[in-house]
Amino acid sequence: MALALEKERLFFQIYQSLEKELLGMTDYIHFSENNLDVYSVKLANFILRANVESESLLKELFKRTEHYKGLTKKEKNLELENNTYTEVNEVYKLDKKTIYIASEIFYFQDKYSEPFIPFKYKKNGKDSHKIYNSIKHDKVNNLKKADLETAINMLGTLFVLNLCFYPELAYKEDNERSKIFRGRKAFIEPLFLSGISEIDKLDKDEVEEYFESCSYYEWIQYPELINPREYALKEINFMLKNYKDETNRTLDELLKSKWKKGRIIESGNYPFLLSVPVIYPNNAKNISMLHNEAEKFYLALEEERNIK
Repeated sequence: MALALEKERLFFQIYQSLEKELLGMTDYIHFSENNLDVYSVKLANFILRANVESESLLKELFKRTEHYKGLTKKEKNLELENNTYTEVNEVYKLDKKTIYIASEIFYFQDKYSEPFIPFKYKKNGKDSHKIYNSIKHDKVNNLKKADLETAINMLGTLFVLNLCFYPELAYKEDNERSKIFRGRKAFIEPLFLSGISEIDKLDKDEVEEYFESCSYYEWIQYPELINPREYALKEINFMLKNYKDETNRTLDELLKSKWKKGRIIESGNYPFLLSVPVIYPNNAKNISMLHNEAEKFYLALEEERNIK
């Protein structure tokens, strides 16, 4: 475990070094839409190094998958060279992870003013991997492809991979994770509410997509409560009976209320908002645990209703 943690910290240290380098370029490049096509040898070298680190992290994440653990030694060596992204993406939903730029020395008003998905980045019909290979194999003739926009997305890709590989980052303050990027934090309430029949305005697929786009989620616990599920069942039945209209809302409406007021209904706290918010990394293991807990909750809710 100590060795694994050391490796996680090392990869993150490398990320921080690359991030510092990109921030240093703001001294002579104004980071705005007008300069996204600016290219240079320095940016080309930056893109190459960032992509090398991303490939290394993909391999490390691949080694953590159940698929990899079931392979023979020969199969492991073969797939490490050819199949890492597909399997890692299946587990961590990399192509859905959304981040946003929070740095005050980046002056984007359009393209990067909204959250974006680094793993879906394309420019002139080419994705990050193709751009990287073009620069790697013929830097001189493909130097124009080594632009600021690609560099930002390459670093964003590396940021997402570090969030997946180094779970302890979830417990750090935002500016300790990155001076540039922020990952999205999911609230678990919509996930639980979406499986309740009375809540018909909350689209289950939309909730699932929202949850997969986030890098962390906020789990609420109350250490002194002996049976939190039983408490939650009583509370949600009370809420559905007395505040159904406030509870039965779209995902956007629920999230806006949560962000502004710290709760999803005006009249009181949601049952899972018991006492202590705890942030967890939104990795495969924790997602599975959360879904299992939700299923148990639905079964218990149904049983209680049948008794009545």
